[in-house]
Parts: sequence; structure tokens; C-alpha cells
Amino acid sequence: MQNEKRKTKNTGFTILEILVVLAIGGMILSFVLFGYRDLKAKSRDSTREHDIKQIRNSLDLYVNNAGVFPCEGEGEVIVGADSCLRDALLGVGVIPALPIDPLGKISGVCGDSNSYVYCYQVLEDGFSYQIRYNLETDSILGKTKGWQTTSP
Repeated sequence: MQNEKRKTKNTGFTILEILVVLAIGGMILSFVLFGYRDLKAKSRDSTREHDIKQIRNSLDLYVNNAGVFPCEGEGEVIVGADSCLRDALLGVGVIPALPIDPLGKISGVCGDSNSYVYCYQVLEDGFSYQIRYNLETDSILGKTKGWQTTSP
């Protein structure tokens, strides 16, 4: 009978069990955080595509009124208060605000792999243009990660 008294029911967890649960929880958390970061980059790429479409539509309206595309000459980054494209499109009421890259960069170099800005350049004496922008992922159908170019 003394042996029966010594047998008590152990209801706690061992350290090994706790460590296993923490390791599994950590792996699940890392998968969720990694997926969230990737989802945010895909969302920014989608916003970039929408912004470029909005700029292209505004330029089409502008050229219908003026006959040529604005800002002949050197290429420029589409941001800031002194942007020629901004002044032209806002001046005639074509677009309420000129979009900037979702990362909010207000300076950068067109073509630099770490630069996320919209770049605009008029070609062929005002009768064509080129817009360049940088995508973070391959999530946009038919486009790869990196710098993209669009024109009319």
C-alpha cells in the first residue's frame, strides 16, 4: 500500500514538451511574417501599375488638347513641386494629383535597382514619351521583377 501512496499523478508539462511547442509556434510565425512581407510587395506593385495607367491616361488627355506631350528634353523623376509633368497635367486640370511610388521615395535614379520612382521622358520632339518604373516582384502578369518601360 505504501507503493500506491507514492504514485501521484503528474499533471505538468516537461521542458522538452514546452520547447517543442515553442519551436513549432516559431516556425508558423516565421511563415506568416514572410508571407505578409511578400504580400505587401505585391500590393505595392499593383499600385504602381495602377499609377502608371493613370499617368498614361492623363497624358493622352493632355496631348489631345495640346498636340504634343509635355516637358520636352531630358528625362525626369515624377515627384516634387518643381516637376514639369506635374505642372503641365495639374495646370490644365487633367489629373487631381500626380501619383508617386508607393514606397514614398521622392528622390532616386532611374534605372538603379534600389530606386523606386516613376521616370518620364519625352521622345521624338514631343510626339512620344517613355515612362519607367521599378517592380519589386514577378506578381504582375507578363512582367518581371525590375525596371519596366511603357510608352504610347
